Amino acid sequence: MAHWTETISDQQHIADLVNAMHSVGIVLITMLDGNAVEGVVRNVTSGNNGGINGWKYRGEIEIETTSRQRLILDFLDIKSIVNAWNQSKAEEYQRLGLIQISSIRIQ
Repeated sequence: MAHWTETISDQQHIADLVNAMHSVGIVLITMLDGNAVEGVVRNVTSGNNGGINGWKYRGEIEIETTSRQRLILDFLDIKSIVNAWNQSKAEEYQRLGLIQISSIRIQ
């Protein structure tokens, strides 16, 4: 389970990550320790403590890698999340059965 924020900067960090993820499907995540991982977003979970003893927040993202490994990453352990979507990556993820790309034409 994700850790609770302890500082205003932790809260801002979570808000920044959530904003960076707006409408992305394939992400490149760099962790605070310098490791990086890429995958398709499977789930994002966040919450708060209802203001009991001061507001605290937490959040995590679940991704699935091309090797089909599912990772749940605590927002407070993440340095950055970048949209990694491009045509060739999308085609690779589709070939692997991790995503389905559909085209919709509106006339």
